[in-house]
Order: sequence, then C-alpha cells, then structure tokens
Amino acid sequence: MWRVIVSAPKIRVAIPGYLNEQRRIFRMRKLVIASLLTGTMAAGLSGCVLAPQTIALNESVSVPGGMPAIQRDALVRVVDERGQGADVLGHRGGRAPENSPLLSEKPLSDVLTARMQESLKSLGFGSASPVDPVRVQLTVEEFSYQCNEGAIVNECGMKMRFMITVMDNGKTFTKPYSANETRSLAASPAVEYNQKWVNEVLDKLWQHMFNDKELQQALNVTVQG
Repeated sequence: MWRVIVSAPKIRVAIPGYLNEQRRIFRMRKLVIASLLTGTMAAGLSGCVLAPQTIALNESVSVPGGMPAIQRDALVRVVDERGQGADVLGHRGGRAPENSPLLSEKPLSDVLTARMQESLKSLGFGSASPVDPVRVQLTVEEFSYQCNEGAIVNECGMKMRFMITVMDNGKTFTKPYSANETRSLAASPAVEYNQKWVNEVLDKLWQHMFNDKELQQALNVTVQG
C-alpha cells in the first residue's frame, strides 16, 4: 500500500534578541549611508574652492618711439596704494574667494617700474646729461581681478587705475588713466587664460597712456611717426 507522506509544518522558534539585533543593524546601515552622503556633499562643496593661480606680467610693451627736447635721464618711482600684498592681483571667486587669489610672479610695483623704465627709454630718455632728470611717478590706485562668488564662476572683471605724475623744472603734471573690462565665461578661467587677459588689458592701458598727447607734452618729447 502506498503511503502518503505528509510534511508536518515547521514551527519557527523565535531567537531571543534576534528582532532587536536586526533593528540595530538597520539603524547602523542608515547612519553609514547618511555619513557617506554627507561626505560626498562636503567633497562637492570643497571642490568649488578654487586653487590660487600665479601669472607672469609683461615687463615690456611696445610704445611709440620718440625724442626728448633735451637729452637727459629720467627717474622712475612706482607707488602701490592698494593696501594689499605686493603680489596679489585679485581673487578667482568661487566658494571661498579669500583662499583663491590671483598672484603675480613678481611684486606688481617691480613689474611696473621695469615697464616704465623701458617705455621712457623708447622715448629717448636715459642719456647722461648735466640737466636735471625728469621725474615720473606711477601711483597704483587699483589693480583688481575679481570673479563672482558661488558654486559656479561665470563672470570675471579686470579693473586698473593709475595716476601718472610728471615733475619737471618746477612744473607738475598729474593725470589718471584707467581700464575696466568684464567677461562672461562658461567656467572659471585657467591660468593661461588669465595671464593672457590681464596682460592684454595692461598693455592696452599702457599704450593709451603713452599715446596721450598731454603726457607726451608733459614729458617734453616728440613722438616719431
């Protein structure tokens, strides 16, 4: 006779503390996931803090050649009145702009002194002479590179303002020269872009200064061509 084998239902016996252990593991898993998410968000935010950049400013620029009415030397002085680091040109914006400066390889006053000496040499100054030299002072009132703050940097600006003072034979000539340029960008500029842009703005302002008839007259030079 065939016998039908009927399986008896299994009775699960509760393990003491099992349910509490499962709950504890679940809570720990939630804490781990929350910690990972927090860490990821923090990493994302810290990634928006832009690194400092250092650029090289041109120490020479093409200006019109000329000839002074009197062959003599010129004394140059550059005064930086910005009240910040000598090599600081501004900041790159982002989450913490104070930690993202744009710097110059050399102090700004040293670069501008070299430029001024080179430009006056192109105008014919530098010859030994018993005549008192003309004195030229460039005062830096503003030299500021700034980008917007926030997670996305998409706009940067460059402002420059110089005051030129020429002292010659008891006469003083003073005139301000300035440049202001803003650009909309897809992302924070790379160092190569910033170096090219800052030098372009500086060169244009410099050429504007030395093409100014009033400054040429104050220097008592005749520009060639």
